[in-house]
Amino acid sequence: MTVRETAERHAKDVADGNFGRLMLDVAGDALNEVMTLGGPPQPTTKWEILSEDANGNAVRFQMRYSNESAAIELETRWELIDGVWKVVKVAQVAA
Repeated sequence: MTVRETAERHAKDVADGNFGRLMLDVAGDALNEVMTLGGPPQPTTKWEILSEDANGNAVRFQMRYSNESAAIELETRWELIDGVWKVVKVAQVAA
C-alpha cells in the first residue's frame, strides 16, 4: 500500500470511527499529540487531503476533517516503519 493509499484509508477510518485500526497506524508520541488536540470533530462526516509533501524518508499530509458544525486541519507526518506507513507526528494547522 502506498503512503497516499494508507493516508486515505486512515482518513476513512477516522470518519467510520474504526479506532482499532487507527491505533495501528500511529507510532511514537503521535497518539498523545492527537489526544492533546482533542482529535477531529465527532462525528467526522467529511475528510480531504489538502496537500502532500515528500521529504526524504517522510511524507507530510495536510488533512481537513469536518462535519456540519466543526472542522480541523491537521498536518500528519508519515514514515515507513518495518515496511508499514505510520503516523509519527500530528500537529494542528494554524487557522
